[in-house]
Amino acid sequence: MGFVAPPVASAQGANPVLVVGGFDADPAKQESLRGWLEARGYAAYSMLLRGNPTGAAPIAESAQAIADEVAAIRVRTGAERVDLVGHSMGGLAQRQYVKFLDGAGQVGTYVDYGTPEFGEPLGFLCYAIHAGCRDLSPGSPFLQQLNADPAVPPGLPAYHLYTEDNPPERGHLPGATNASVQSFCPGRPLSHGDEPLDGALRELIDAALHGRPLATTCP
Repeated sequence: MGFVAPPVASAQGANPVLVVGGFDADPAKQESLRGWLEARGYAAYSMLLRGNPTGAAPIAESAQAIADEVAAIRVRTGAERVDLVGHSMGGLAQRQYVKFLDGAGQVGTYVDYGTPEFGEPLGFLCYAIHAGCRDLSPGSPFLQQLNADPAVPPGLPAYHLYTEDNPPERGHLPGATNASVQSFCPGRPLSHGDEPLDGALRELIDAALHGRPLATTCP
């Protein structure tokens, strides 16, 4: 289990939120996003993917870990549903959970950001070492199954947010609202690794979690 907020109900009637890290995630960046959401009134929790480095394990194992964490949060808070915010590979793991582990009935809103929905070529660099890298590589059996229609369970509010500066993220997630940071903040530089810290992306996540039209002040 990762960082956790106190077991209190979210403000403004919002669901608790689970922030999920990506491959080789920086825990401090994850905690920064979790803390920002908590300051906005959410009961916010954070977890990292399985393996060393994080995400090295098969993505299906991380999906089961997400299922276990969501169940624990629901018990802790009494909430019927938990919202998910997954970065990079974390988005693939949480999508495996909502699609194949009965997560759709336990999740209120699905948000992934910086997620290469159809694979990340860098996965080939560690293909022979880590199962997670094999799953992440374009064309993998894992991705073929995950992206088979429907890519997202029907009826689940879903968002794919990304930076245009990282091509693997640009592939749109069918069945989701897809938006880049630069479509709101033209010319804004944003690297993949800094996405959890970006103020504009955080505001887009907040809007998605509240079901509002996506908007940001581009701070």
